[in-house]
Amino acid sequence: MRASRLLGAILLVALGCALVDALLVEPNTFKVVRVEVVVSGVDPRLSGLTIAHLSDLHLRGLGAREEAVIRAVNEAGADLVVVTGDLIDRRGCASLAVEFVRRLRGRLGVYVVFGNWDHWSGVDLERFKRELEEAGAKVLVNEYVVLEYNGTEFVLAGVDDPHTMRDDVDRAVPRGASGLVVLLAHSPEVVDRAVGAGVTLVLCGHTHGGQVVLPLIGPPFLPVSAKYRRYSYGLFRVNGTWMYVSRGLGTSGLPVRFMCPPEVALIRVVVEGRALASGEQI
Repeated sequence: MRASRLLGAILLVALGCALVDALLVEPNTFKVVRVEVVVSGVDPRLSGLTIAHLSDLHLRGLGAREEAVIRAVNEAGADLVVVTGDLIDRRGCASLAVEFVRRLRGRLGVYVVFGNWDHWSGVDLERFKRELEEAGAKVLVNEYVVLEYNGTEFVLAGVDDPHTMRDDVDRAVPRGASGLVVLLAHSPEVVDRAVGAGVTLVLCGHTHGGQVVLPLIGPPFLPVSAKYRRYSYGLFRVNGTWMYVSRGLGTSGLPVRFMCPPEVALIRVVVEGRALASGEQI
């Protein structure tokens, strides 16, 4: 009897700790994740290119956590800052997203693509795009830019939301593009088309990493079709194309996270075979 009571007490404490973590701790914190992506066949001068990758902000306020995210991104000194969709999920929060983006700093700029909730929020998307660009970002809607880094160039492309089938990779990625091509997209559901277009690296989110991850089971729900459930979170190699899927920063549906903390990802490009100068870090 005593053993069963003790076991019951332990289970209650464990459940209580899990609830505190899921409801209070994880949703209100974030981790900085550092990822190296080793690529080949591109100009070696691109080694060291660093991208601060944010996704799925779902902004509902600018509190202490958001201030800490902005500070972490800016202190990282990334070459690029990118936001891969779902900045908001309600129309009244557009001004928060504009202010958040206004305060981000990247040496080569801040770039944004839209996600499904940006479309579903009811916001005037053209006005939202204009306000984000007035705040200093560039919103890529099925288009690309050519950026200079360390005396050479690379392509940064961005598509509209793949989850709602608004993406147009053929338009976004220049035909016959060679060298480094980075594609921003909201959802990993773009990956097959990205492979077909010869994209080097896809940066996306949408899955939230599952938002809730159960031990030995994994995420019980992912907002993608069965074919793409394997891409819940992390770095993947798909037929020669790299793809990084972010856990994102916000929550959708229930405001909970469990064993799936929000993140800021610092993606560093390393060119295979690149010889480093003395003291240089990659």
